[in-house]
Amino acid sequence: MLDNRDELLGVLFDDPRRIGKVFARHAYGMRRWVDLFSIRVPLTCDPEAKQLLAEIVAANARHMNLFRARAVAHGVDPDAYVAPPEGEAIYERIERIEDFDELVAYAAGSLDHFGQLLDAYAAGATGEDAATIALVAADNDAARARLAELMRQPHSAAFDAHELYRLRELVETGLYVG
Repeated sequence: MLDNRDELLGVLFDDPRRIGKVFARHAYGMRRWVDLFSIRVPLTCDPEAKQLLAEIVAANARHMNLFRARAVAHGVDPDAYVAPPEGEAIYERIERIEDFDELVAYAAGSLDHFGQLLDAYAAGATGEDAATIALVAADNDAARARLAELMRQPHSAAFDAHELYRLRELVETGLYVG
């Protein structure tokens, strides 16, 4: 569960326009995932793992555009989003991962956290926002399940991802107000 779920919900749904900032933030994150994971596909020898990585990249590209459209619908320029240092740390960690099992664990931890965020967003979203969040949440759950199948044992990289995202949330929530 998110450490700051109640604060996040209060901030986001106190002013409905703030959800546009959420969509822009995640569109940025999805674009980064597309960039960082797509370069791993040709380096992966196992056909099942290659397919999974390619599917995660494709899903993130599709979700990125869905979230970009929702940001624009709320009057937020998704290209104007700049991640705080706590956000960039997440992507810098992905860049350094060379071991496939570590990459899978980190991705699983990341998607677990994203699932918690989507659950929080769904609690207050309506209309097209709610429909978009529900679609992305279903795909996220499916990807998490497939990654869990690949994880041979618990890995510290999953914890690392959770911790980096936890730290980001503590900073990011305040940025939605500004």
